[in-house]
Amino acid sequence: MSRLRPFIAEFNAASLLAGGLPATMMAWCCFCDWKLMPRSGRMLAAGYDSIYLFIPLAFLAAWGATRRRGALTGAAIVVTLLVAAPWWAAKLMGEAKTWAETDPGRYLAPLALAAVVSVGTWLASDVRADDYGIGLGDWRWWGPKMAIAGAIILPASFLVVALLPSLRAYYPQDVGARADFMQLLGVQLLRGACLFAEEFFWHGLGLFAIAKTHGNRAAILYVSLGYFLLHRGKPELEMLSSFVGSALLAVVCLRCRSFLPAFLGHWPMNFGVEVSAFLLEGPR
Repeated sequence: MSRLRPFIAEFNAASLLAGGLPATMMAWCCFCDWKLMPRSGRMLAAGYDSIYLFIPLAFLAAWGATRRRGALTGAAIVVTLLVAAPWWAAKLMGEAKTWAETDPGRYLAPLALAAVVSVGTWLASDVRADDYGIGLGDWRWWGPKMAIAGAIILPASFLVVALLPSLRAYYPQDVGARADFMQLLGVQLLRGACLFAEEFFWHGLGLFAIAKTHGNRAAILYVSLGYFLLHRGKPELEMLSSFVGSALLAVVCLRCRSFLPAFLGHWPMNFGVEVSAFLLEGPR
């Protein structure tokens, strides 16, 4: 109990939720993902990239800049409008959630422009990428450890899926991937792009930004709670393990100053679970 009190004292939830751009930015990105992303498998990777890469990259560049802040803030607002406008327009016109599939240009063109403006905003700022976990970090520390973890993750995933019927029933998530193994591999490539963006956001930009303003403990708890909510609707054991797994990954990423260990741990696990479920249950 004596150790728990200072831990809780450092986690100033009121300050974290009421002020500070990082927490607000993360909540906004999650809202966009939850409410506005078109329900289209082929647009999935682009949708995740736009939400979890372009918006936070531009806003953190503006927030952390010491010069040209006004111009960079304007550019960050433009990025948000480019990302969100197509979704809002489709929603207001009452179009089906698969509108992006039938008209990809109307969806992808604003995202491509948002990407250019976002990266330009970042390059025009004086923000250091490694301050937000963008880069290799201390790869000599995390490289051997992730190699060992990778050798364990795949067989462990097969064992867990074999023991838990709920995971075999839920995965693979994509309907087409349930029936065809080659399509499953293709979906996993898209999923890898999505997970790269997710980890860039959660265990990169978001984690390091909150750590800079509220300390490591608050950053770990906030990111882990968001990760837990992100897994809503999945098997209960997976939801619970996502909180613990996110906290452990956050500790590793803060230690080595890079989000890459989180990505290299998350994607192989997702790959192992989906392939194991397909092999054990067969085409469905």
